[in-house]
Amino acid sequence: MPNFLSDRDDLSHDPEDSSTASVLGVLSSAMNLLRRCRVNAALTIQLFSQLFHYVNVWAFNKVVAPNSIYCSRSWGLRLKARLAQIEVWAERQGLELAAECHLARLMQAAHLLQAPKYTCDDLATLSSSCFKLNSLQLRALLQRYQCSPDEPRIPHEIVDNVVRVAENLADELARSDGREVRLEEEPELALPFLLPEDGYSCEVVRGVPPGLVDFIAPLQHAGLCRLTAQPTSNGLWTVYMGASNSMVRSPSAMSNRSAGFLPTQQEPEVQIIKLHKSNNGMGLSIVAARVSTYT
Repeated sequence: MPNFLSDRDDLSHDPEDSSTASVLGVLSSAMNLLRRCRVNAALTIQLFSQLFHYVNVWAFNKVVAPNSIYCSRSWGLRLKARLAQIEVWAERQGLELAAECHLARLMQAAHLLQAPKYTCDDLATLSSSCFKLNSLQLRALLQRYQCSPDEPRIPHEIVDNVVRVAENLADELARSDGREVRLEEEPELALPFLLPEDGYSCEVVRGVPPGLVDFIAPLQHAGLCRLTAQPTSNGLWTVYMGASNSMVRSPSAMSNRSAGFLPTQQEPEVQIIKLHKSNNGMGLSIVAARVSTYT
């Protein structure tokens, strides 16, 4: 995470050489592990909600700290560019709604720092676009803002007006949800752990489930397909998922061959079916819509 707030500008546009490389590496490793272990999508979205929340809390609390050096236009531009890289990665994985939800305060803080904020109209626009920030957070960001040489100072009366609006909107909304109005973000995400309601099994499926036979029956009656169990199979559904396993035979088949028994007919050829999605995501966006109710 420290590289995420490094003071260099990423000019090479190379993700592996950017300030977000370590963050994206952790996210990609977690996604690869979950895919390899075939973790249910609903559980995956909950895990990444925690990861995005951690990124948001760690960076946001650094920005609003008393001795912060990050309250400037240049840092607002850096943060916005780095968060955009995480958003692109999340969209490719189907996690865009989770990222948008749990990185919202850091995104809005970055937008506030880099956007014009010198007139009443400017700050009125920012008040509507930075609605996640409460009055304490807005006051800290604006009062600690370090103007560039070509920027005018932000008038105190304008800051007071923006804070007053946040007190009537963001603060009241937080209190109505039972949340405390505080400067720093809570390290713990108030998101209950939910087991998937359906389509989830904590056991490795082996053999042909009875439900599959019933499901396929109407298609067989219509002459659209035929279901035949392979007698020499070891029953594991993952046997053909790896390229190195495409020619592996089950123990029962190997024992038959070693005993001198050869199959009377050629075994079925393995057919590979690929489903191409528009954005190569996991299809988690629908599940991700749930998380917005917890912030």
